Amino acid sequence: MHDEFKQANEQYAARFEAGDLPTPPARKVAVVTCMDARLHPEEFLGLELGDAHVIRNAGGRVSDDAIRSLV
Repeated sequence: MHDEFKQANEQYAARFEAGDLPTPPARKVAVVTCMDARLHPEEFLGLELGDAHVIRNAGGRVSDDAIRSLV
């Protein structure tokens, strides 16, 4: 599995073209959501690449750890 992930990452990096996007999210929003792999917050919120910071954790709770990730 490790080799599969490494190869996928190398392919992604080779075709990545969004490096010119600013680091702050375009829509000035952060989303805290559940780490459930079946969920795609960009899709269910209508977000595009660079629109928001997305923080995933167990339960999608705004914990102290999640807040520390934002400040």
